[in-house]
Amino acid sequence: MKKYPCSDTTELIEYRPKVKRHILRKIAPYLLTALFASAITAGAAGVGGYYYLKPVLKTQSVSYQAPSGDASGGASTVLFTDSKKSLSVTDIAKQVGPSCVGVINKAKLQPRRYYDPFSGRYYYYQTGEELVQQGSGSGIIISEDGYIVTNQHVIADASEITIILNTGDEYTATVVGSDAKSDLAVLKINASGLTAAVLGDSSQVEVGDLAVAIGNPLGQELAGTVTSGVISAVNRKMTVDNRSYNLLQTDAAINPGNSGGALVNKYGEVIGINSIKMSETGVEGIGFAIAISEAKPIIDDLMNSGYVSGRSLIGITTTESKNGLTVYSVIEGSGAEKAGIKQGDLIVKADGKVVTTSEALNEARDGKKPGEYIILTVIRNGELTDIKVQLGEDKPKK
Repeated sequence: MKKYPCSDTTELIEYRPKVKRHILRKIAPYLLTALFASAITAGAAGVGGYYYLKPVLKTQSVSYQAPSGDASGGASTVLFTDSKKSLSVTDIAKQVGPSCVGVINKAKLQPRRYYDPFSGRYYYYQTGEELVQQGSGSGIIISEDGYIVTNQHVIADASEITIILNTGDEYTATVVGSDAKSDLAVLKINASGLTAAVLGDSSQVEVGDLAVAIGNPLGQELAGTVTSGVISAVNRKMTVDNRSYNLLQTDAAINPGNSGGALVNKYGEVIGINSIKMSETGVEGIGFAIAISEAKPIIDDLMNSGYVSGRSLIGITTTESKNGLTVYSVIEGSGAEKAGIKQGDLIVKADGKVVTTSEALNEARDGKKPGEYIILTVIRNGELTDIKVQLGEDKPKK
């Protein structure tokens, strides 16, 4: 491609009883009685000679008396961890489903070009002012008064954004802030009393934890689709369009249209924002989500400032070569321009470290705050020169 909590652990024991046949005949009546009692008290279920024992938790189970309306009329057991109740996929869908929305990206049709064979020329014609759908995705309600988070690529280049709740109600959304670098955006609709999702702690997620994806794959026709799987990996480093991401990997089915939707843990908490799927031929069950613990500060900045504050900016664009980074353009008024960086300069080091990729230069830049300095070693006219550049703050253009 060019491109929060589950802290408890369980131990599931599986075994096949090793009993001699002639002994089994003698003790079979007693064994069956014992196994029946064990199935009730220990929660074990026998299948094909295997017995799957009740998970052993690091935290204590809590028993409570079932409500009088419960058909069983008996005591039930619910597992809690840190005072949180583990939910079934069905319960997760009921709890989180109302917090997941459809996001429709509408834009004006662009002028089209056609070839006139009689004149041998190309002509353009205006297609009108009508807005048409150019894409769709998913979003997550994060406040009762209408704030919604989604992927930036879902709303990119939109002239109008429509939000569709799980009730079918439609609203026109405004963009509060968007950030291409993190692929996150915050939208706002004029509504109140909405069901906001609970954001969890993705730093506590472990490989093998339950993962439930909720969103609108392939468009609004399949709105509210729920798929489940596990967390396949954490802290996956992915680079898409020269932007680096730290992602959760899951085998829960994620398809086009799921982007911006919720990845949920067994407590019904959002631990990730579905974003990327491997779509190469022969590849299945490899999807990625932006970890919510990393997304939270960005979401807060977008809500409060409309952009992600505190990011450093050198003020150049570059192209890569085996010898270093060639400066393609210099932003007017930037620290790079003020320091004397010129188009065509070959950057070979940043703060004394060799750089041959944009990612390496960005890493050196991102380790500093706006106002601090970075030393760029450049080759110009065959001469090696160190240039001290004061970093600016990366703000969106107005």
